[in-house]
Amino acid sequence: MIDSQESEMALEQCPAQATPSAGGSGSGRTGFDPYDPEFTEPRIWDVYEQLREDGPAGYSPDRGGFWTITDYAHVRSALRDPRTFSSASGHRIPTDGTQCAIPIDYDGAEHRAYRGVMMRAVTPERVRHLQPFLGRLIGSLVGDFRERGGGDFVAEVALPLPLQVLTEVIGFAESTVVRLRALTEQMWGVITEVDFREAHSGVHELMLVEIEEHRATRPDDFVTSLLDAEVEGRPLDDDERARILVTFAVAGHETTMNAASSLVYLLATHPEQQDRLRADAELAPRLIEEMLRLRSPAQNFARRTTREVDIAGTTVPDGAGVLLSFAAANRDPERFSDPEIFDPDRDTRGHLAFGWGVHQCIGATLARTELRVLLDSLRDHPPFAIDGDVVWSSLEGGNHLGLKRLPLRFG
Repeated sequence: MIDSQESEMALEQCPAQATPSAGGSGSGRTGFDPYDPEFTEPRIWDVYEQLREDGPAGYSPDRGGFWTITDYAHVRSALRDPRTFSSASGHRIPTDGTQCAIPIDYDGAEHRAYRGVMMRAVTPERVRHLQPFLGRLIGSLVGDFRERGGGDFVAEVALPLPLQVLTEVIGFAESTVVRLRALTEQMWGVITEVDFREAHSGVHELMLVEIEEHRATRPDDFVTSLLDAEVEGRPLDDDERARILVTFAVAGHETTMNAASSLVYLLATHPEQQDRLRADAELAPRLIEEMLRLRSPAQNFARRTTREVDIAGTTVPDGAGVLLSFAAANRDPERFSDPEIFDPDRDTRGHLAFGWGVHQCIGATLARTELRVLLDSLRDHPPFAIDGDVVWSSLEGGNHLGLKRLPLRFG
């Protein structure tokens, strides 16, 4: 998910942050650590259900202490109130102000300026122009996969798909995307042990190399456009350019990889929906939206309160770190009946998989288009089924949930 959040700036350093607060009243919940490696499929869904049952907001002493909001109404309300629930202390727990990802760790005018620059890469018009490219790319990936009789869908289709899209949408070199996945996994492995900048250093350095190569050759692509881009009347510097590209590189492949593999997993485990899709191509958007609701590839994003807030009788203090759980909210039975069931015929309008409000994911149109083309391509092939052990990730970076291995065979 690219930016699920919302002057002259000293951008080599993060903005000044509020002092963390604990305390509060009305909560009996403890012990939710989003980085716990045990929180994976299927246990994570039981954890979210228990958190919701404990109440809409609860305090956890883990990672320096933070609050978690898990019900649909209050998560959406927080997303619509960026003045109270600020992004400027960082989008991950702990919200200690050391993160500074662009644009996700900025509020107000700073966020809007950065977001405006980044939107140029993924406007609806640009995505429409990409559809022939997506058709060729995805048709080739799926066709080759079927010719081999199947295999690991994650490694052979779900991962190469967004990486190749990044070369077209952003202008990354093939050598960059070849290294990107390994560097991202390296980042997830150390993100709880070092500060944000150090964890991202490998990907950041890779983006600086891209910038220098584009400065020398100036191909007509988004990376080159950043060389001349301005925010609030001043040019970007290379650190800002690199941080923008890090966001596209990591969020642009991690979430799409997880969404594509989760969608295909659901179809493999619900073969009747494969039959329906082959009979009716117009089912595809409903399958996609229900997958996004049910499995929420990007699950938890942090904020920090700028004032004391009452959440259903629980007082969350000013300056408190707050984790908004999109995944828990999307399975709130008060909003979606029988929320654990995969039902593409339900009304999924308003799901929070791409966030809500001013910070809604800027890559949503592109992601939906990639998934729709993927389903269109799969319709042309025989039914598929799981053929071996499925392996799930834990919450990578406290947020991303997806498949690490999805063995499939065609019927």
